[in-house]
Amino acid sequence: MSPNNPSSDSDGVADAPSSTVAANQPATGKPSVADVVVPLIILLSATIQLSRILQVESPTGEVPFLSANDRSRWCTIATLVVNGSYHLDPVLEIRDPKTRRRTWYTIDLVRHRSSDGQQHYFSSKPPLLPTMYAGVYWLVRGTTGATLTQHPFFVARIMLVLVNLVPLVAWWFLLLRWFRRYALDDWARIVLALFICSGTFLSTFVVTLNNHLPAAMVVGISLWCLDRILVQQDGRWRWFALCGLCTSFGAANELPALSWLCAAGAMLLIVNWRAALMAYVPALLPVGIAFFGINYIAHGELAPAYAHRSAGAKICDLEPGDRVPVAPQVVRQLRGVGQEVSDQSIVREARRPETMELWDPVHERRFALKKSSDANGTLWAVHQWGDWYDYEGSYWNGKQQGVDLGEPNRWWYIFHCLVGHHGIFSLTPFWCLALAGTVCLWRDRETWNVFRDHQLMLTVAVVATSVVVVGFYFARGVEDRNYGGVSSGFRWTFWLIPLWLWLSVHVLRQINSAGWRQGVHVLVITSVFSASLPWTNPWTNPWPMRFGEYLQRDSVESSATSLDRSTIPFTSQVLPPRGSRPAG
Repeated sequence: MSPNNPSSDSDGVADAPSSTVAANQPATGKPSVADVVVPLIILLSATIQLSRILQVESPTGEVPFLSANDRSRWCTIATLVVNGSYHLDPVLEIRDPKTRRRTWYTIDLVRHRSSDGQQHYFSSKPPLLPTMYAGVYWLVRGTTGATLTQHPFFVARIMLVLVNLVPLVAWWFLLLRWFRRYALDDWARIVLALFICSGTFLSTFVVTLNNHLPAAMVVGISLWCLDRILVQQDGRWRWFALCGLCTSFGAANELPALSWLCAAGAMLLIVNWRAALMAYVPALLPVGIAFFGINYIAHGELAPAYAHRSAGAKICDLEPGDRVPVAPQVVRQLRGVGQEVSDQSIVREARRPETMELWDPVHERRFALKKSSDANGTLWAVHQWGDWYDYEGSYWNGKQQGVDLGEPNRWWYIFHCLVGHHGIFSLTPFWCLALAGTVCLWRDRETWNVFRDHQLMLTVAVVATSVVVVGFYFARGVEDRNYGGVSSGFRWTFWLIPLWLWLSVHVLRQINSAGWRQGVHVLVITSVFSASLPWTNPWTNPWPMRFGEYLQRDSVESSATSLDRSTIPFTSQVLPPRGSRPAG
């Protein structure tokens, strides 16, 4: 592998090898078919996505917010610009003037005591991304005079175009221009363009505020930087710095992307430790400081809201006993260790087993009482209140339904995440090419030594990151085995899309057989179908699950209608209400 000449890289894309030029540019100097078709695919796809954004509205038609997930972010954006705080209380009470429904309310909430000494609702999402989007809203509001609360459709659609569609289209151009260097013929380039623009769930989620889209885009840019440094041997420090900025922002939006941040850092240390320490590592700091700094401003703590799902730090122990602790006993004990607690405090049940709550309505303080056993009998300890998801009316306090209940069987969960109703390969079978591309890269290696063959090193990093991330979700407890909630795909892996694209490219360039190409067409068509079916709302269950529910409902109704109705006094006792979900 010989280094490219950086000075010849005026357009930001490395000079292609001679075979690449031969494959993409005829000797006559005329543009190839792909040179004409690929930009048309991008523009057509962008137009289609723009039309989706301009039609976006909730299932009830009252607001342009599609789920509790994106409403949580919209609430933060609105209250931050108008009130200058992260308290969602006033926004949550906004009601539609006709239906009187709370159209801004969301279940993706936490509640805790704020710096003003009162309990407030906050979004459970990390505040960095909504804060950045609040800056966009501030500009839109200042330019047009329209506000989110008074003109939600107008403002939200403009913002979705600015923060989702425009960056995504630019990202499409970058990826497809970058992949030209791999000597792809016209067929491969067109197929790749069709899949990138219409076959991934990134296009599906362009109509809603989410963290998956920006995470995937910056991870893709970081991979581009790594390809320049490791494969093209372009060692300029700006690529190290850009890589650090992108991997850190990816991790800020997707916690498991920390694995990619570490993998990228390790590779860069191997190839050029000085540039890694002087450019990559410092570039991690701005995003890290912003992430924890904004989180501290919002919540008064460095740990993000989603990390607060259990009791906090231990304060003191209560005297051993077999009975449930009473409020006066706990109050007396807390005052003995310097805690300010009123006599009006009460003890009540908490959502976690063997946990009670001491609630002080005067100071609006909460303490967790955790139960344990030792040789002396039952022992209760007092902890800081750390379960921010436990509050009156919380959806997460025993009200979960459907996939939010969690899959109790781990092996069944793994099956559905891979090839079942939320399957990575069943919903997007194009990723079978990523597996084949891994084999091709391994077969075409120059040496077994990953420290010498940098393309093999990058391959190992991509595969290892994918295995670690997917395995992380497989290893979660029942509460977290929920497929990412109600979503049209296994959304927690969406940020890996650019990594799997890079693997897929290396097998596409080697497919010449007409039969194999027809097989790829089937993979692309199926992937486009899965990504396009949730046209109006990506926050719906995947089509295999919905199809199974339809079959189950129709089976129940068919069984009921086949019975002798003369023996059934009340048919409504047999048939479920129309639109309800059958038991089981």
